[in-house]
Formats: sequence, C-alpha cells, structure tokens
Amino acid sequence: MAAWIWASKRVEKSFVSKCSEHEAKVLEVVQGLIAIIQLIRVGDVYQARLKFNDVMKAECEADEIKRNTIYLLSKTTLLPLDRDYILRLVLRIDDIADYSKAAARRLLLAVKVGISFDPDYLSALLDMALKLQEAVKLVDQALTSLGNNLEKSLHIADKIERLEEEVDEIRTNLLEFVLSKCDERGPKWCAIAKEIVDELENSMDKCEDAADMIRYIAVGIS
Repeated sequence: MAAWIWASKRVEKSFVSKCSEHEAKVLEVVQGLIAIIQLIRVGDVYQARLKFNDVMKAECEADEIKRNTIYLLSKTTLLPLDRDYILRLVLRIDDIADYSKAAARRLLLAVKVGISFDPDYLSALLDMALKLQEAVKLVDQALTSLGNNLEKSLHIADKIERLEEEVDEIRTNLLEFVLSKCDERGPKWCAIAKEIVDELENSMDKCEDAADMIRYIAVGIS
C-alpha cells in the first residue's frame, strides 16, 4: 500500500505505517464485497455468508486502525491545517469500507428473506464494485505519488473522478431498471434493490472525496 513518502518528512513513522495498514483493510472490504456479489450470482449463498465474516473482520480492523491513527495524529506536531487535511482523508477512506460493508449486508439480507435478483442486475452491481476496487487502488497510487511526482498524483485523482462518473452512469441505468420492476416485484424488492445500488454509489463518492483531499494536499505541498 501507499508508502506516504510525502508525509514521512514531517510525521512519525508509526503514523505513516498506520495509514498504510488502514488502506489495506479498506481494500479487503471492497474485495470481499466483490466476492459476495460473484457468489450470489452463481447461487452459492452459503459461501457468500462465510465471506461476509471476512468483510466484517476487515472492516472492524480498519476501524481500529482508524482510531489509532487519529490518536497518533492528535500527538503530532503538524500544523492544524495539515492535521485537518489528513484527518479528512483518513475518514473518507474509512467511509469507503463502511458503505461497501453495508452493500454486502443488504445483499445477504435480501437473499435471507427470499428476494432474488436478476442476473443483469447482479452483473451491473459487479461492474460498479470492480470500478470501486480500481478507484481504491488508484487512491493508494495517488498517495504514493505525492512523495515524488505531484503531477502524477493529480492525474491519478482525475482518473478516480472519471471512474466515479462511470459508476454514476451505471447507477442511473440500474435505478431505471429497478423502478421499471417495482410494480411487478413489490415494495420490498424495490426498496432493497435501490438501497444496494445507493450504498455502492456512496462508497464510490467517498473515493472521489478522497481524491479531492489528495488534490488539496498536493497543492499545499507543491
């Protein structure tokens, strides 16, 4: 994960290490969500439920690392504005895990109560989740580039923004599909199908927010 070379000149190594650990756990949550969608697509609900245990574990570990990181941040000698930017970045990355876990939980809840989803719906969800995974990896690359290539970091942030736009387009098409099926499938199906889509979109929005914070940091240290 990100070495955060740009921060190592001013921040203790323990803080840099915690930030890298946090990103790794958030990525694990997103990858767990992808696995759950894939398992539900092939009808392996049992394995999907087992995979959710991994998602929960990774998300809890991310929360613990986040809390420790915030504590370490409070003890640093960084200027208040620097601390504010880094704190916002850490919280936005953590939100990616929260929304991804929520999407996985709702998928499994739907299956548990007997709701089934169309293959095309699940394929579109998977497409969203894969783009989300790509965006999370790009956030890491953008952070790494802050240490030696600010222009590259800003270009990567632009890529994240474009991915968010692609996910938003998929979401719009999915919502159109969901609304077209509401009368046929009923309010329970309609509500949870929309919620799952929204949770994935929210997670992607947080990637874009993280990219914006990276832009703030890049401008501040240029």
